[in-house]
Amino acid sequence: MKAAVAKTSLTDREERLVSMYQVLADKTRYKIFKILLSKEEYCVSDVAAKVGVSVPAASQHFRIFELVGLVDKHRYGQKICYVLKNDNRLAKDLVKWVAT
Repeated sequence: MKAAVAKTSLTDREERLVSMYQVLADKTRYKIFKILLSKEEYCVSDVAAKVGVSVPAASQHFRIFELVGLVDKHRYGQKICYVLKNDNRLAKDLVKWVAT
C-alpha cells in the first residue's frame, strides 16, 4: 500500500519567484539582465550587440522579461528600449541577488 503524499501549493509570490528564476536560468537572458543592472535604459539593438545575438533574438528575450514583469518598455520612433522595473518587489530581490 502506498503512503499518501501531501501536496503543497505555492503562493502567488512563490510562483512569480519560480518564474523569474526560470527566466534567469537562460545564459543569454542572465547576461541581458546584468547589462540592465548597469544602466537606466537600454535599446534592444544595443543589448543584442553586447551579448552577440540578433536583434530579433534579443527582442524575444525581452518579451520574456516583460511577461514576468521584470521590465518596462519604451518606444522612441522605431527603437524599443527597456528598463528594469523598480516598483516590482521580486525584481528588486533579483537585482540584489545578482548584484552580490
